[in-house]
Amino acid sequence: MNTEFLTTILSFVAIVIAVWQGKLSKDQLEQSKQTKSDTEKLIEDIKQRVSKIEYISDETRRDVKEQIAKLIDKQDENFKTLLNAPKENSQNEMMMALIPQLLNNPELIDKFVNLTKQNKSNSNTRTTNKRLRY
Repeated sequence: MNTEFLTTILSFVAIVIAVWQGKLSKDQLEQSKQTKSDTEKLIEDIKQRVSKIEYISDETRRDVKEQIAKLIDKQDENFKTLLNAPKENSQNEMMMALIPQLLNNPELIDKFVNLTKQNKSNSNTRTTNKRLRY
């Protein structure tokens, strides 16, 4: 009877250990599922942040390109102004030299006005001819 009793106790202990291992396995499975879920949430959060950073980077890149384009345009405009400045200065000097002579000689003013009218009519005729060619 001792042997049967001992076998029963050992069987009962084996059943308790099997149930306990099953419980531990189930707890590990639940913990594994929770870890997987947390990891997926973190990965999704990281993807969203990377997406935001890429968007900000793209916007910044576009803004920098626009600013560079504006600076280049402004620099070109300034360069053209500098190139035209001597012409304007020489034209101003020429006008300042002509004004006293024009004021002293009214006939010269009339000739100048007539030349201006002729140039206007010639330029209008050229523009009309160009339009007709095209």
